[in-house]
Amino acid sequence: MIYRKFGRTDAMVSQLGFGAMRFPLTEPYDPTKIDEVKAAEMLHYAIDNGVNFIDSAYPYHRQTSEIFLGKALKNGYRRKVYLSTKLPVWLVKAKTDSLRYFDEQLQRLQVDQIDMYLLHSLGKNSWKTVNEYGILDFVDKILDAEKIRYAGFSYHDDLPLFKEIVDAYPWKFCLIHLNYVDDQYQAGLEGMEYAYKKGLAVMVMEPLRGGRLANNVPPEVLSIMQQSGRTQTPAEFALRWVLNRPEVSCVLSGMSTLEQVIANVSFAAEEHVNSLTEEDLQLYYQAKKFYHSKTKVSCSQCGYCQPCKQKIPISFILDLYNDACMYDAVKESSWAYRVFIKPENRGDQCTECGECEEKCPQKIPVSELIKEAHELLK
Repeated sequence: MIYRKFGRTDAMVSQLGFGAMRFPLTEPYDPTKIDEVKAAEMLHYAIDNGVNFIDSAYPYHRQTSEIFLGKALKNGYRRKVYLSTKLPVWLVKAKTDSLRYFDEQLQRLQVDQIDMYLLHSLGKNSWKTVNEYGILDFVDKILDAEKIRYAGFSYHDDLPLFKEIVDAYPWKFCLIHLNYVDDQYQAGLEGMEYAYKKGLAVMVMEPLRGGRLANNVPPEVLSIMQQSGRTQTPAEFALRWVLNRPEVSCVLSGMSTLEQVIANVSFAAEEHVNSLTEEDLQLYYQAKKFYHSKTKVSCSQCGYCQPCKQKIPISFILDLYNDACMYDAVKESSWAYRVFIKPENRGDQCTECGECEEKCPQKIPVSELIKEAHELLK
């Protein structure tokens, strides 16, 4: 296993981290039904072979991921890893809530200290919550009490706000969405470079875009990959792009099978920093252009369409619709649609009031497309 510096700290983390949000299930549409035998086998194999960063969050597997990890990391495994989890900022409604959720997470994980603690999914609204309810003061307190070792945040919004948040607190690390198709999405490459120059360790989520860059890869992209001269899987092609960057401390992969763990661990045992040539990078650009050419909806995820009177998560549904079309991922998008959106908030509940379309800067025919998406994903 190759290890990288964790920003300006003394920690060295495995370049592959284990994201604890896609464990195998005993019932396909119930995320709480983790197949604990298979999941523990996967987790222990990864740790036994050098993975030392485990990442979870309060809501993962509908609040059962942390509980599972508390059991799975017994018998000496806890001492072998950096354990990371996240505060559910969107649930904070009072100044006392942060500590309440944090204490609950300590109990779930069966630990007295969490190594890396993040404010989860920061964006415009959640950043307001952070400031309104003194969450940064709370972070200071648990740092001073040595209940956490390093403070960071995960991010899902535009680049300017990302830079503002980076500059607002002495963070040790950040977690951003990044892959070769989404290199300008949210924080993107520019945000990665900005955080790195400020001394933060940069962690990357969605390097395979939830498996979409590894599964059902179209012949056009496979042909582009072959031009590299390397024998590689689509997953390796995608991971290599992220791990090529020296700014990246660790890539998180939400693995669902032991076979995925074995393959990713083997790939992470090799050095990949600065391994890509300009010719290689041009191939990634071609693959990105092909995927973008299949975009169904030109939604920028600005969120102006929200809130919807029917509480329909418009941007999320359109993103799933795009994924289904761009990556031939109908099955995966349908699973997310059915698991994460309640029946009363799905696309067929649209009343065609038109308010979202009036607010949309892209003038997207939301009422029409949201129902198209429902028909495909229901």
